[in-house]
Amino acid sequence: MKEAKYFLAVRFSIEPQAEAQVMRWLEGGHAAEVAKQPGFLWCRKIKGASGAYLMLYGIESKAAFLSYENNVSLKKKFADERAPFEKHMKIDRFHGEVDFSA
Repeated sequence: MKEAKYFLAVRFSIEPQAEAQVMRWLEGGHAAEVAKQPGFLWCRKIKGASGAYLMLYGIESKAAFLSYENNVSLKKKFADERAPFEKHMKIDRFHGEVDFSA
């Protein structure tokens, strides 16, 4: 597996009534579609307690991330797909480079 130099972390929580619908969307294609974007290397979903999750994407460079971020049509597509259940989610996005490693 290629080593990522840049990361996108999407932390989210889901109300119980929407969890199955969100997981169908994420695992049914959304996460794979994001991971197939140029410069994206891999994706991991981490499950925490009480409906909390983290999607972690490894990316080869900040430039690749910015290209993804500036893809207006793709962002609109994802927003439209997420709209039916977005009111049942809290989403927090963070991106950056590794600052420390042990």
